[in-house]
Amino acid sequence: MRARDVLEHFRSVGTWVNWQRTCDQFLHGDPDTEVRGIATTWIPSRHVVEQAAAGGANLLVTHEQFDLPFRSGEAAVEEQVRRKRELLDELGLVVLRCHDTWDRMPEVGIPDAWASHLGFPSEPRPTESFYKVCLLGQATVEEAARRVLERVRELGQDTVLIFGERGKSVSRMAVGTGAITHVVAMRALDADLLLVTDDGVNSWTGVLWALDLDLPMLVVNHCTAEKPGMMAMAGYLRRQFPGTPVEFVDNPEYPYTSVR
Repeated sequence: MRARDVLEHFRSVGTWVNWQRTCDQFLHGDPDTEVRGIATTWIPSRHVVEQAAAGGANLLVTHEQFDLPFRSGEAAVEEQVRRKRELLDELGLVVLRCHDTWDRMPEVGIPDAWASHLGFPSEPRPTESFYKVCLLGQATVEEAARRVLERVRELGQDTVLIFGERGKSVSRMAVGTGAITHVVAMRALDADLLLVTDDGVNSWTGVLWALDLDLPMLVVNHCTAEKPGMMAMAGYLRRQFPGTPVEFVDNPEYPYTSVR
């Protein structure tokens, strides 16, 4: 099996992706490389690259990029990219990004895997949607936050932020992931509580809008919401390419932890 066979598989299932304009492509290495093992991860930090190679993988499938494309050309950014590419060459790793496919992949992709990890009953998600609605029964905002905290601790996060009235009764929690937590679209799902990410909202627009409408919000780290999907990808690829070792490599640097 060659590395390009994995991308071709994603192309065959990702019918919702505009394959003429997508970031789902090889970031480094030769697509014709014979694959000995695959590692999946959220972002290809130096730690992940080293651990993937140490585990025998020579194809790394990442959800996020390893450079800063919006700051390309700056000396400090180019230095980081050069060092990363040198390390990848030294370790013999090919890097494939799978973002647009996995952001909507049914059942095992980013939104569904995140909601499944949280453990609440949820409504079906249309393939074109980035959001899930979790059904809380009848809970307060604080009770919902504590239940979310129990689940995200397993992913390395020790804090869930709360905006809004903690004692308010809620029953429908709209759940988003990554940078795709647009609060107006999430409220339109008849939600009375939003679970967003730190990279998906900011305090001076989305939070202000929600709080003015008395719509409480929980916030977790971007990585926290997407780890379950990349963990699920490892199992998915094992099923699609039997005989090829596939492992998830964690980002222990993400999410951040807190002091109290």
